[in-house]
Amino acid sequence: MKEYKGKKIEPREIKDINLDNSPHYFYSGKYIGFCNLDGLPHGLGELISPPMDVKFDKEKNIIKVTKKDKHDKIPWSCNGEWENGVFVSGTYNMPPNKRYEGSFIFGDDGDWNLNGHGQELYYGNSQENYIKNNIIGHVKGIFVNGSLIEGEVLNPSLIKYSDEKGIKKIVYNKIRSKGEFIDQITKGKIYYEVLPNIDSNRPEGQGVEYEGEIDYDQPHGKGTMTFEDGSKRSAIWNQGETDWT
Repeated sequence: MKEYKGKKIEPREIKDINLDNSPHYFYSGKYIGFCNLDGLPHGLGELISPPMDVKFDKEKNIIKVTKKDKHDKIPWSCNGEWENGVFVSGTYNMPPNKRYEGSFIFGDDGDWNLNGHGQELYYGNSQENYIKNNIIGHVKGIFVNGSLIEGEVLNPSLIKYSDEKGIKKIVYNKIRSKGEFIDQITKGKIYYEVLPNIDSNRPEGQGVEYEGEIDYDQPHGKGTMTFEDGSKRSAIWNQGETDWT
C-alpha cells in the first residue's frame, strides 16, 4: 500500500461525498483519487460538483438548487493535492468563467482561496474561450487568503477586478506592512488606455502610465504620471485625484 505524507493511501471513487472544508456547491459531489484509511481525500485526486441547476438573485446569492441526473455542461471541479480531506494545491475549475491555479486555503467565506503563489485566469463567461483556454485577463502573483499582494492584474476593467474604466494592467511591486496587519498601500504601476471622448484639459493629453504608491486600483500617495506626449509629472494623489496647480 502506498504512503503519502506519513499516511497509507489507496485509490477510491466516492459518490455523494461531503467534506467539511469545501464549498457548498461540491456537496454530494464525486471524488476520484487517493484516500487515507479514514476515507478522506489524501494525495492526488479530483472532486467534481454534482449535476444541478442553481438559481441566483440579483445579488448573486443562491436562492434555489435543483439536483439533476447528469451534467449537461462542464461541471466545476478541483484536482490536485489533498491532505486529510482538505484541498491544498492544484487547479480549481469554475467553467465557463474562470480557473484558479496554485496553493489554496479554505476561507471564512466558505470557498477555496489562493494563498501563496498562484494565478486566476478569466474567460469572459465564454464556453468557447474556456475550452480553448483563451483568457481575457488574469491575476497572477502572491496571494494572502485570496487577495493579491504582489504581482500583476491584466485587463482589470474587463475581468471586473476594478470598476475603473480603461485600466489595461496593474502591477503591484511591494506592499507596505505595519506589524501583523497589511496596509493596502503598495508600490507599483498602472497602465491606462487612451479613452475616446475624454477631455483631459491638458495639452499633454491623458495619462497612460502611473508609477508610485497605489491603493488597490487608484494612484494614492506619491507617484509620477506619464502622458500621451511622453511628458511626466510627479504629485501626491488621494484616491486617484490630485491638484496639478
